[in-house]
Amino acid sequence: MVMRRKVILIVVVLVGIFIGYFAYRFLSFRPDKVSAIKYQDNLICDVYTDKARYNPKDTVKIYIKLNKNFKGARKGTLSMYFKYLSSTIDSKEIKYSLDKNAIVQVKWNAPKNDFRGYQIEVYAFNNITVYDNRNTAVDVSSNWSKFPRYGYIADYPNQSKSASENTINSLTKYHIDGLEFYDWQYKHNKPLAGTVEKPEDKWSDIANRDTYGKTIKDYIDLAHSKNMMAANYNLMFGAYSDYEADGVKKEWGLYKDDKHQEQDFHPLPSSWASSQLFLFNPANKGWQNYIIGREKQAMSVYKFDVFHVDTLGERGILFDYNGKTVELSDGYKDFLNTAKKELSKGILFNPVGGYGEISVAPSVDVDFLYKEVWPNQCHSYADLKQAIDTSRDLSKNKKSIVLAAYMNYNLGKSGTEFNEPGVRLTDASIFASGGAHIELGDTGMLCNEYFPNKNLSMTPALKKAMRNYYDFSVAYENLLRDGVEDSDNDIEIPNVKVSDSADANSVWAFSKKKVGYNIIHLINNVGNESNEWVDNDGDVKSPTIQSNLKLKYYFSGKPKKVWLASPDARDGNIETLSYKVKSDKKGQYLLINVPKLQYWDMICVEK
Repeated sequence: MVMRRKVILIVVVLVGIFIGYFAYRFLSFRPDKVSAIKYQDNLICDVYTDKARYNPKDTVKIYIKLNKNFKGARKGTLSMYFKYLSSTIDSKEIKYSLDKNAIVQVKWNAPKNDFRGYQIEVYAFNNITVYDNRNTAVDVSSNWSKFPRYGYIADYPNQSKSASENTINSLTKYHIDGLEFYDWQYKHNKPLAGTVEKPEDKWSDIANRDTYGKTIKDYIDLAHSKNMMAANYNLMFGAYSDYEADGVKKEWGLYKDDKHQEQDFHPLPSSWASSQLFLFNPANKGWQNYIIGREKQAMSVYKFDVFHVDTLGERGILFDYNGKTVELSDGYKDFLNTAKKELSKGILFNPVGGYGEISVAPSVDVDFLYKEVWPNQCHSYADLKQAIDTSRDLSKNKKSIVLAAYMNYNLGKSGTEFNEPGVRLTDASIFASGGAHIELGDTGMLCNEYFPNKNLSMTPALKKAMRNYYDFSVAYENLLRDGVEDSDNDIEIPNVKVSDSADANSVWAFSKKKVGYNIIHLINNVGNESNEWVDNDGDVKSPTIQSNLKLKYYFSGKPKKVWLASPDARDGNIETLSYKVKSDKKGQYLLINVPKLQYWDMICVEK
């Protein structure tokens, strides 16, 4: 009897220790206090999800790729934490065995809340010490237009479906939720090769590249399987030089003179299928009926979700066939609304350089706003923010905005690789300002407006940085572009040059707000003598890291807590910051201790 009692007591003690250990793990563990120890032989190689976007209550499949050559324990437990901003909403313990499978699959039921971003943190423990950590993110949104992450497809060779699947899988890891199918069409004025009843299997595009219909269909189907939207790209008003043979009439054209002697055109290389794209009046009903009808035929064969309409910017003084002066942008609204009605598809529109944006943004039902910016008009990092702010204001903060901004433009003519610091600073500027950046696609990354170009490649380091930035843009989307507005709170950092206009060789600091939160963005350009986002020749250097900053944030409220997150550190994990409430002649401020600023820190003051 005495022996039985001792056994029972031992069992009770062991159970208590076991329960206590896991209670400590889940109730006391603070991810925001962890600095993960990175060994040369990491256990966790990657964490990613099966889709780019999820509907509320969807099943999310999460894949944890482990290092088969890990020199530590061959078996063990991984801890997962599911975060909405600073709150842990769920957790899981996952067993792994490297001798059985190097990829662990975990299922998680997405919450019912719509239009929210979540961070998924995966930790490996040795007792209660963290020795590895990798994260991913999940966008739970029933419609892509709220938080678009737009990418592209530009090559359609004769390839297997598995090759196309590899491309889509790669883009899924960046959470790309929409793809622009660039130059897929047979002709601009006749996008479908063949007929609806008998479409061609193969054709030459405008650059005389071989294009295969099966590859386009595979890409569309694979995109849909990942909850990505597929967008059919075309110019609003362009036609090949032989357009009359296809039923296009000169009477619909745009002319540089009032006697219809010189039709406006966009020049192209002489080796292409057409060396000129002749332009037509988007307000002309004959042209509208013709081209929208052609698009309807194409979309009956290829199951695109969106019609992406391109333009060419301001064209100067133009006339119609009858000699009447045409203000080109006056026809945009009617063309787009007619296309929306006739095609029953989503609509995107590119007002190049902002030309025509003012008439479209407030009055056309586009999925979101899209704008191609050029450094002759949009010069600095602050100008990128202004371009985003302008679009946001025109839509009364109801539409998201995606910028086409091509990096390392000159370098792309002679170089081989993108300059990582320039790309990171530009993306930090766009994301922190509340926008998105079309830059990633099947060819890698864009360095100019002709999407099929492969002039520059992404280094492994840049690919990893972009994974972090896109994870970050999803995990914190509700603080980056969800009802967020500028605020006028002053920001100072003693002994550091701070600029509110992104000056060269300074820390660019600006503040935003939404209900319950004030957000501070710090973008570090210290050490660079330029603030030009395009980084034309790849000269931008990694900024000089700033450490142990004492940030003064003038703020009259009472904070609940203050925390920092960055795509440059800790895989985007939140770090709680210490602060003091102080005041001077300017008023009350928070003196916030910021441990490190590499490229971009986001500091959140919860009210």
